[in-house]
Amino acid sequence: MRYRIRLLSISILLLITVVFILEYLWLPHPEGIDSKGFSAARVSDDIRIISKEPHSLEHPEARSEVREYLHRRLIDIGYEAYIKFEDSIGNVFATLSPLIKKADNNFTYILLMAHLDSRHAYEVNGETNFSLGAADDGYGLGTILELASNAVIYRDKWIQGVKILFTDGEEKDLNGIKNALEFNSEFFSDVGFIINLEARGMKGPALIFETSPGSDKIIDLIGSSKSAAGYSISSYVYSILPNYTDFSLIKDEFPGVNIAVLDNLDYYHTSEDKFDNISLPSIQHYGNQTEPIIKRYLTDEIYSDVSFLKNGRDLIYFSIPFFGIVSFSKITYTILNIIVLILLILSISFFLSRGMGSINGLLCKLFVVILIIVIAASTGHLSSYLLAVLNGVNYKFIALAHLKYDSLVLWISTITTIAIITLIFYRTIRKGSDNLIEFILATEVFLILSGIILIIYSGENFFILLPALFSVVAKPFANLRWGWAVVTALSIVLLFTLLPFIHTLYMALYNGALSIILIFSTIVYIVLLPHIYRVTLKLVK
Repeated sequence: MRYRIRLLSISILLLITVVFILEYLWLPHPEGIDSKGFSAARVSDDIRIISKEPHSLEHPEARSEVREYLHRRLIDIGYEAYIKFEDSIGNVFATLSPLIKKADNNFTYILLMAHLDSRHAYEVNGETNFSLGAADDGYGLGTILELASNAVIYRDKWIQGVKILFTDGEEKDLNGIKNALEFNSEFFSDVGFIINLEARGMKGPALIFETSPGSDKIIDLIGSSKSAAGYSISSYVYSILPNYTDFSLIKDEFPGVNIAVLDNLDYYHTSEDKFDNISLPSIQHYGNQTEPIIKRYLTDEIYSDVSFLKNGRDLIYFSIPFFGIVSFSKITYTILNIIVLILLILSISFFLSRGMGSINGLLCKLFVVILIIVIAASTGHLSSYLLAVLNGVNYKFIALAHLKYDSLVLWISTITTIAIITLIFYRTIRKGSDNLIEFILATEVFLILSGIILIIYSGENFFILLPALFSVVAKPFANLRWGWAVVTALSIVLLFTLLPFIHTLYMALYNGALSIILIFSTIVYIVLLPHIYRVTLKLVK
């Protein structure tokens, strides 16, 4: 009876953790209109005005109203702002220098960027949509206005200055930034860091999804914010997506970051991108993440060198909710991989040498593990393909969106995969403790093989490395009195680290990539399941 109570308790704790993460309950509470810090409520007031009607290149009058509104707001805040036209494309430029005096009056600036136009006509299921631009890019515009206003409060401490660029025509071939670079190149000459705010959805965390090359000093700067969220591998994922931003055009020349929400691609570029669907917690996360970064850049003298953030080393980094960014140099990351590999090999050798399983048994269980991964991949791909068929569209791996029944298909495929895996697991280990330990060792062998392949192919494998480290650390606690509590705590940490990444990957690739999502989810599940089973039954002595 005790093991059932323990198993139920652990299952409930892990389920709560999963729901907590997937529902974004860890995002910050939105601050009210009277807040002395960053306020999502104040930002929403700007977004309400910006998004009252479509303001694309096909709506010149509405776009002009948005442009003039942004111009007036910047002047009211205290910035020197002007509008510069090239043909019908009108960018809004703004500058505010530090109060301190310099003999040469040459300052370095942080540049905050967003685009002022909404998406032009967009066909979805045979219907023409015009976005109202509440998220794309009302989130960016409103957030920058709030950030610019809050920064003025401590202007007497500035050593660097602030520049703002609201580009026009971003949705049509990045016309605004191209014009700015061609006809206003002097505006960029003293820019040492760029933050570009975007949106590819309506909700979720504001993720750093792209950095300029040589990111070590940039990540150190971003580390000023405990709310920072992002993954270095997302730059690779973004490179295969059919989207580009203003910053993507200049990232090789100027140090900086791209930040955006990704959740709900179904609303992206459609008439559902409207004020009624904005997410205040997401807006608050934009501000909580970027405000400390901006303050450090403006007040730390090391950034007075306009080239300080250039020519650094690329880092491997990922984020953990409530904690922020965790980063490693490539050398340190390689060493960590080697250490975990050695621990895995020693652990596998130790258990086999003690007679807890056999080589043949391990190889048989390895076949089972690979079979489980194949089943997960097949289930995901079949589900994506059937979803496309049900909606009468051609299947595609990237951005298969705007479909009926997609949430239902996602949950059915996930639950089906979990059920099949659980059944296979119990049938595999039912004959005794050796089968259980052989299954654990087989998952570790699989992690070794897949981790090596991924590190060779992409240079990153943290989503394999962390489950491998978990497995090595969790094994010794099975027979301890409070081992179940330790394993549960480690499981929660693992879920907090990996589930946001897996969920983010799904939001970026969307319904066509269910196979990838189920593969990564399955890896986490088959790593956790046997250890939780061990500490509930204590089968291995």
